[in-house]
Amino acid sequence: MKISRACLTAGIIITAALCSCGGSPAPAGTVAESAAAAEETELTTVTEAPAAELSDRERIIRKSLLSAGNTGRLHKVFAKAAAGDEITVAYIGGSITEGYTLKPEECWAKLIYNYLCEKYPDTKINYVNGGMSGTPSSLGVVRAERDVLAPYGDPDIVFVEFAVNDSKDKLCRESYESLVRRFLALDTEPAVVLLFMRTDTGYSCQEQQSAIGAHYGLPMISPNDALTYAIDEGLMTWADYSNDGAHPNPEGAKLIAEMTERFFELAEAGENDDSAPAVTDVNSVEPLYGAGYVNVSLLDAKNTEPVSIGEYKTDKELLGTFPNGWYRKGGENKGISFALTFESLFLVYHCNKSEKFGTAEVYVDGECAAEIISNSREGWSNPVPRLVKSFDGSGEHTVEVRMKDGDEDSYFGILCLGVTQ
Repeated sequence: MKISRACLTAGIIITAALCSCGGSPAPAGTVAESAAAAEETELTTVTEAPAAELSDRERIIRKSLLSAGNTGRLHKVFAKAAAGDEITVAYIGGSITEGYTLKPEECWAKLIYNYLCEKYPDTKINYVNGGMSGTPSSLGVVRAERDVLAPYGDPDIVFVEFAVNDSKDKLCRESYESLVRRFLALDTEPAVVLLFMRTDTGYSCQEQQSAIGAHYGLPMISPNDALTYAIDEGLMTWADYSNDGAHPNPEGAKLIAEMTERFFELAEAGENDDSAPAVTDVNSVEPLYGAGYVNVSLLDAKNTEPVSIGEYKTDKELLGTFPNGWYRKGGENKGISFALTFESLFLVYHCNKSEKFGTAEVYVDGECAAEIISNSREGWSNPVPRLVKSFDGSGEHTVEVRMKDGDEDSYFGILCLGVTQ
């Protein structure tokens, strides 16, 4: 990785400016003025100790930077924060991002946010944690607008973490790439940073997701690589990082945060992969795997009226993460129907390991497009996305959900629908 003068300049902006977290913007001048002032400042770089002089923890952290990517977008965020302008840092992923098993203040996402707050004490920084336990990127595309973009508007930095939750199939590859493209296309031109985790057995979707990251020249941080190295070299055990098969404990979360902090420090000092493309117009870049789910809209009982509701009800919250769904507990099996315009249709359903949860059939334009079994041995009252149908173009369609013959007395919960147009 090479260091360019332009990147070094961005690093000086951060070092020299005064900013604050949660406060009013400081009168630090415009981003352009800060950049101009930095040109007159002596350039500095981060000088790291030789590998032989590093502690075990420092050696582990060094192994985490898979690629600095093209850091141009990140330098703009640094400059914006240095000028005292409000920024938003957002995260989307599974339970590792959510901070499952941890107190909110122990989560790696919150620790990174705290680091930025300390670095810019006079800049208002918004924190959006869109982590959701047990969910893959195919659900991420459905909830991206609600959970990442809506709270404070378009973010300035987005961390994406689905390496443990995704499978290695076509849907997850295309959903992950669709998320990346959606964020890159935002008006704020956010820095998109990819993180790759692993389980205790070594499972990770890093290979397919890092191919997407390289395609778009993105920064990529790999706790997966760092942990594998550390365990193989006897520098730490899995129990030092996690108390179960996947989720970081408080010390593990600190380690992930330190990996990211080191990347930020290198980036502001000028670290940049000169071979990584600078994506300014993502629509001019051909997808690597596919990007059919870039702009998915989430539909639920709060914003969508069924044509007929049958025996379904909306009088209670099914899940805290999806409070406005439709559910049924039995009845005449009249079903629920919608008139929707879409190219692709997702249905997010309530899943559990329970015989009370039944099997539904989804009909699109009168033909059965999907059978959904909501009673699963892997269920734990969690949301599960299902791609029901895709067409070559957007059009008007009827959608009906009714129980499979023999399951008329069973429960079925529709948490939301997702449509692309």
